[in-house]
Amino acid sequence: MLRRFAPTLLPAATRATRSFCSREIANNTKQAHNVNEALWPSTPVAFPASPSSEHQLQQQVAALEQQCAKLNKQVESLVEAITLQNAGTNLLQREIIKSPDSRRTEFRPTLDMIGVQPTHMSQMDNDAVASLGYSGNHSAHKERLLREIMVFHNVSWDEAHAKLFEMDLYNEKLYWFYSFPYRVGITGAILCAAASVLLVFYRPIAEFYGRNVVGEDLPEGVNNIDELSTNQVGAWTWSWMEPVIGTGCFVLLCCQFARAQMWKLNMRPYTEMMQRYRANRLADKFPEYDRGIVRSWAKHMPIVDWTFFPTYRRFLGSKGL
Repeated sequence: MLRRFAPTLLPAATRATRSFCSREIANNTKQAHNVNEALWPSTPVAFPASPSSEHQLQQQVAALEQQCAKLNKQVESLVEAITLQNAGTNLLQREIIKSPDSRRTEFRPTLDMIGVQPTHMSQMDNDAVASLGYSGNHSAHKERLLREIMVFHNVSWDEAHAKLFEMDLYNEKLYWFYSFPYRVGITGAILCAAASVLLVFYRPIAEFYGRNVVGEDLPEGVNNIDELSTNQVGAWTWSWMEPVIGTGCFVLLCCQFARAQMWKLNMRPYTEMMQRYRANRLADKFPEYDRGIVRSWAKHMPIVDWTFFPTYRRFLGSKGL
């Protein structure tokens, strides 16, 4: 609200301040005149004003002028501060407010502008962390949960990690059960990819599969499969491998199409269903914290390296995810 009405309120505040100072000076001058009238009524004979009272009045007027000048400077600095605040995080707009002659093409950030940039999520304020959390940043989800723990238990940021590690331990108890379908899928996909190449082009495996499984003989005029080149072996095996590979590809295409239609109906495939179950399970275990903050953090799966083993978040330290 302050940012919205600042352009109209601040000039009015400046004018009101100056008007107030003028009224104060006029009132003091009038009071001094009234004092002179009371002490020395208007008579045909003019009596000079007392030097001491006149000096005091001059001092009062000078003091009021100084106060008005200070107040005017404070109002101007407040106007500048609010104007810069309205500029937000746009460094170029801030620079143009300070120096109207600045050009966009010539602007470069200075050390004063970027010297205190945050290097970790914990150095950002609540609004910035919440904004990043709403956009799906997991580090922001973790920081929001840490601050929720700090507020509820009245502990420091470092002490809140002990509770976070306890929550992570409970959240990952069923990790291997959750991730089992993915591990089967990854392993099966790699094996099928390797087997398809060997069954089509590798002579010993192609001949064994063709003779013993499919029941096909070598092409006419060929007594030994070594007489065929790699491409000729592929042309021979493709007569029975094409239906298998083509059907497999069509099945995957249908599964992808079905998954896309599930999203349109607002149905949840396995991954989203599993993440929701994880989130609700942890939120039910720790109901003292905000449910939305806990669920946002609990949905994230641990990092997995090339050995297929996860790296749980409690082992990443306070600066990790």
